[in-house]
Amino acid sequence: QAMTSEAIITRRYPHPITRVFHAWTLLEHIEQWFRPFDDVKLTVEAFDLREGGQYAFRYTWPGHVFPVVGRFLTITPEQTLIFTWVPQEPDPDAGKETMVSVFFRALSTTETEVEVRHTLFPDEPMRERHNEGWCATLDRLYRYLTTSPHTP
Repeated sequence: QAMTSEAIITRRYPHPITRVFHAWTLLEHIEQWFRPFDDVKLTVEAFDLREGGQYAFRYTWPGHVFPVVGRFLTITPEQTLIFTWVPQEPDPDAGKETMVSVFFRALSTTETEVEVRHTLFPDEPMRERHNEGWCATLDRLYRYLTTSPHTP
């Protein structure tokens, strides 16, 4: 029985929990930050934010397009967001279903901790790629919340 490998990344944001949760759950915000690098473009093709609802993201990297699909398993406002994550062709991990659990914790009225726990990776290279991607993406969220006057 192989051990399931997981990526766990925790970040603190100097913003109220409502604002941070909205950045993850409102389409107009997700499209602005939910990608690892500036030269990667995210197109949201579907986003049915309810338990059992599906989403479809298309990431356009320089020279490559990588779709990701999944469905929402658990949505507890300002607490938990759990969804499947299934890369599509031509991603080297196409078809491998993993799970992302995002936990939101209010440390104070003006500070929020976010823990991303991405689990069920079938192998270490896939875990490592996603760990790097999440670190960069969560850094982008920090910049987005800090610099955008239009965030919730």
